[in-house]
Order: sequence, then structure tokens, then C-alpha cells
Amino acid sequence: MTLRNDFLWGGAISANQAEGAYLEDGKGLSSFDVLPMNDRRLKEVILDQSNILNEENQHYPSRTGINFYHTYKEDIQLLAEMGLNSFRFSISWSRIFPNGDDVEPNEAGLAFYENILKELKKHQMEPVVTISHFDVPMHLVEAYGGWHNRQLVDLYTRYAEILMTRYEEYVRYWIPFNEMNMIMHIPFIGAGLTFLSDENRLEKKYQAAHHQLLANARTIEIGKKINPDFQFGCMMAAGKTYAYTCDPEDVFAALESDKHNLFFSDIQVRGAYPTYIDYYFKEQNIHVEMKEQDSAILQENTVDFVSFSYYSSACTAASVEGLEKNAMNGSDTVKNPYLPESGSVWQVDPRGLRITMNQLADRYQKPLFIVENGLGTQDVLEESGEINDDYRIEYMDGHIRNMIEAVEQDGIDLIGYLPWGCIDLVSVSEGRISKRYGMIYVDADDYGQGTMKRSKKKSFSWYRDVIQSNGENLFN
Repeated sequence: MTLRNDFLWGGAISANQAEGAYLEDGKGLSSFDVLPMNDRRLKEVILDQSNILNEENQHYPSRTGINFYHTYKEDIQLLAEMGLNSFRFSISWSRIFPNGDDVEPNEAGLAFYENILKELKKHQMEPVVTISHFDVPMHLVEAYGGWHNRQLVDLYTRYAEILMTRYEEYVRYWIPFNEMNMIMHIPFIGAGLTFLSDENRLEKKYQAAHHQLLANARTIEIGKKINPDFQFGCMMAAGKTYAYTCDPEDVFAALESDKHNLFFSDIQVRGAYPTYIDYYFKEQNIHVEMKEQDSAILQENTVDFVSFSYYSSACTAASVEGLEKNAMNGSDTVKNPYLPESGSVWQVDPRGLRITMNQLADRYQKPLFIVENGLGTQDVLEESGEINDDYRIEYMDGHIRNMIEAVEQDGIDLIGYLPWGCIDLVSVSEGRISKRYGMIYVDADDYGQGTMKRSKKKSFSWYRDVIQSNGENLFN
């Protein structure tokens, strides 16, 4: 085995999908708190039309989550029992600054996350902190227009500086933004963006992206002054795009798809806008307002590692008309005829993880960090109390094997593997707890009804054995 001795085996959750307690102890309303559990939650919010934010008689699953706000000690104890030596979680901006632009932070919110960090330290678990995980204070959406407004750069960096100062002794790994490239697919969730019917939506998304990229760089600048040992990572929704056929037109379409998906990480790693995006902006008549100092800020404050989520690969063609589609992480993709059917909403492609890792390693020459990977599907709680999720074990086994092969055979520098939803939580795409990812079962239905009791799935002991052997038991 060539996994590093300090390899981080862990799991990942987010505040808005797990905590609940959405207005407790001074927390303000966040953008995620107003997403109803229906099939329109991923749609663009068009203010002068019927939009999801004005719907009545809806269930808002983030407001309940899995009650992690009150159960974090017991949950972390279970994660430690599973053998995790690392845990990725996010901090809710509106729990620290209820409105986002408050004069003073909410001490109750700061204390809550400090208590989580103390609990992790007690169990010798390395924290990986996401500063903004699909979370914008709702006041900043309504009064400022979300990340389209440059003022959010200053508001966010003030928030980030308070976190990094307060938690300096506990946290080494920081991820300023979760899946920044999701702005292009789910702009309300990714950046608190709303639109009018006659707006140039594409331009607005790229303007918001610029502001997040700038905030990311300034956070690194501030963080390195607080503690030069801090490590910062970009974070993207990754997955190599395959060409539907070897027709050069399809190959070029796949190349274009990858470029636009990697645009965000290109800037965060290299510190400058790539040439290809300049041509694209001209073609699409997109103008992104920038200040003179922006280029230097981006150039001088690049990331230390490349973190990413991987659930499946993508596939595209020069013409997708008439081709069968499949769901992907926040978007759709052409169905790949070479991948098997599965019980998941996406096609399962373990080899695609190794391909994606090679793509990112070749492109960036930075350490990689898998901070999300997992299978979201229905689980059955049997009368005996068992949850026999062999399908999850099979999914994770295949991906971990390819991850290890990428390290052993391709020489890729990998920091760790943090599967998503190590404990069941609310799904982003559907808002349903029944789309389960965890190795720990939460007794709750899609409306948050149930005992909230935690139960170990079959995958719990399997993953514990994987961690204890540092991945070696996969090959026995």
C-alpha cells in the first residue's frame, strides 16, 4: 500500500442538511431554509413569475435536518467508533451573523462550532471546515441580491476572518466554498441568486462567480496571515466528461464541457482567468465587472490543495437531441451506454474516479482531496433492526479500489477520502432524508417525523474495517 500513514479516512456533512434548529440561539434565516421539498427546488428563482420562495403549504426540510445541532456529541461518538480520523462539516453563516451584515457576531453560534471542534479533538479527528456550503443569510439575498453584489466579498471575508481567528488552534484544513461550479447549475443554492425574466442570467452567474473567487482568494490571504500553516482548498463538483462516441465533434463537445466545469478551479489553482473563458465571454456577450486590484489578489492567493466531490462521470455529444439523459450532481448528462443500470439516480462509474483523479492531478500538480463520494438511495430498516446496505458497500468498495490504484499506480498525491453523508441527512437535490447516503441510519421520514434514533448499517462495520487496515482489506 502507498496511502500515506496520515491518510485522512473520514466523512462529510453540511450544516444546512444536518443541523436543523434553524432559528435557535440567535440563528437567522438562510437561503437553504426557504427551499421546499418539491421538484422545483433546483430551478432558477424568477422573481416576476411564480417561484418557489412564494409557495405556501410546503415542507422545508432544512429547518429540521437530522437534529445534529442537539445530537452532535452522540453523532461524533458514533463516527469515532466507526474509526474516522477526519470529519468535514460546514459552518452556517447565518448562525454566526444572522443577517450577514450584523455589526457583531452571534456568540452562541461561535460557541456551538467551537464545541464541535473540541469534541473532534477529544476523539482525535482532524476537522475539515467548509466556510460556506450552499448557505447565504437570507437577508443578503433579499437586501443585496446575493453574490451578484460585490459587497458580499467584504461581508464574507469578515465572517471568514472571525472563524479562522477563533478556531485557529483546532483547524488546519479550510475550504472557503463548497462546489463553486454549481453556481452555473443551481444559482440560488450556490450563490443566493434570483433573476427577473429579462435579465442576462448567464452574465449574472459569472459576475457572482467572480465575487466568490475574489472572496476565496482574500480569505486565503487573511488566513495565511493568521496562521501560515493553514491549508486552503478549492472544492468543485468533479467528474470527467466522456464523449458519447469517438466522432471528433463529440470529443470536442466533451472537451468544452470539461473546460467550463473546471473554470473555477483553474482560477483558484493558477490565479488567473484562462484564455478560453475570454473568448467565451465575447461570444456570449458577457461582461464581468472587475476592479484593477482583482487580478493581483487572485494571482497571489492560490489554493494549497484541490478538493472535489465525485459521484459519477458525465457524458455528452455534439448534438444531444434524442439521446437518453441521466441525472448528475445538480445537472443532467447524456446516459452512458457502457455503464450499468443502478439503483442510484446517477450511473455508477468507479473507474471514472481514477480517470477524474488523473485529470485533476495532470492539470494542477497539487495534492488532491476527495471530500465527497457516496450513494444516495433508499434503505430498508428490517424488523430485526438491521440495514443491509450491500449496494452501498459495493459502490464504496469500487471507488476506494480505484482511488488506491490512482495513488499506487498513477503516483497521485491524495490527502484523504471523506464520503458524503456518513450519517443520513437531507438531500440537496430532493430535500428528502429517504435519499440516504449514510453508514449511520437516522430514524426520520421525509417530513422529519420519527424518533431520530441512530442505527448502524452494515456498511458501518465494513468501513470501520477498511479504515483500520488503511484500505488493505479491500485486496484480501
